[in-house]
Amino acid sequence: MRLPSLTGMRFFAAFLVFLCHACVLGFFDQQTEASLRDLAFTSGWMGVEFFFILSGFVLTWSAREGQTRVRFWRRRLVKVYPNHVLVWLAAVGLAVWAGETVGLVELLPNLLLAHTWYPRLDVLVPINVVTWSLACDVFFYLAFPFLYAAVRKIPARLLWTSAAVVAGTIVLLPAVAYFALPGTPQLPGQNMSVVQNWFLVSFPPIRALDFTLGIIMARIVWEGRWIGLGIGQGLGLLAVGYAFQVYLWPSVYGLTATVVVPLALLISAVAVADVRDTVSPFRGRTLQWLGAVSFASYLVHYLVLRYAHVALGADRSWNVLPAVGLLAVLFAITTVLAWALFRFVELPSMRRWAAPRRRDSGSTPRPQVRSPERTG
Repeated sequence: MRLPSLTGMRFFAAFLVFLCHACVLGFFDQQTEASLRDLAFTSGWMGVEFFFILSGFVLTWSAREGQTRVRFWRRRLVKVYPNHVLVWLAAVGLAVWAGETVGLVELLPNLLLAHTWYPRLDVLVPINVVTWSLACDVFFYLAFPFLYAAVRKIPARLLWTSAAVVAGTIVLLPAVAYFALPGTPQLPGQNMSVVQNWFLVSFPPIRALDFTLGIIMARIVWEGRWIGLGIGQGLGLLAVGYAFQVYLWPSVYGLTATVVVPLALLISAVAVADVRDTVSPFRGRTLQWLGAVSFASYLVHYLVLRYAHVALGADRSWNVLPAVGLLAVLFAITTVLAWALFRFVELPSMRRWAAPRRRDSGSTPRPQVRSPERTG
């Protein structure tokens, strides 16, 4: 069963990341950027957190009996790497054009999506900074068959307890980072060190907890154990979590700890709305199209923003209205490039190298979520 609203929600998450980088790359005048900085970063962290939880949820929802690990891994890697390699080549070319120094020590781990396993800042933040999350995704995909098998062994009556344990661990991790990891050298403008930030943000085994939470939430919905929380209530909880996130940023507690539970609940509530065919604000055709190209958009948007700014003048900034207009144009360019990447690279790669779905044996049972009674 498809979950079109979750596809639509992908656009908003990708757009939050776009806004994050748009607000901190020097387009706005100094005073405006300073006022937007905390909101921008917290929005960007929330957008990536959404993608991590969503990934576990969707992969679990679409998992089929009889699909081999190798076939699963091939499908996922074929989806990620062709887009990534092409954008990586474009990033290198743009860096050379801009006169920036590029070295194999920094670039090769990034090409292999293995650059987030060691807290070295020049490797963690390559020319296309968004690829740190792809490195986490690759680890998630490699681990998914084993995590999924483990979660399937959890008795249905203990699923909510398991979700609480995983979410509680995520919420407590900032305290671990604060007390157990070195607090220096600090990242510029943030009250945390490089190691603390790496541990909480881009170290794949740690971020796999968010992914695992998504797996458990999908099983909760699948098993018909949803608590009845609606989309509006989920959005309200997320607004509260986001407000705390803004207040706590730039400390280690202001990254994802305050929004992980609201996001997990909201994703599940939206999935339930799709299963029950009830009202959802995320199911529109345009949103689904934007959600479908959101991975490509996420990959290219930073390069569009960064090097457009270089082309227009690396030291230039604009007042609010001209900056907003310029960013609207750059978002349109990002969307066109994302569509081209999706249409001419991602889809052909999947058709050419991914295993055909019809060859998979077995099927998954229909979700046990009950539809509301209809009257009249």
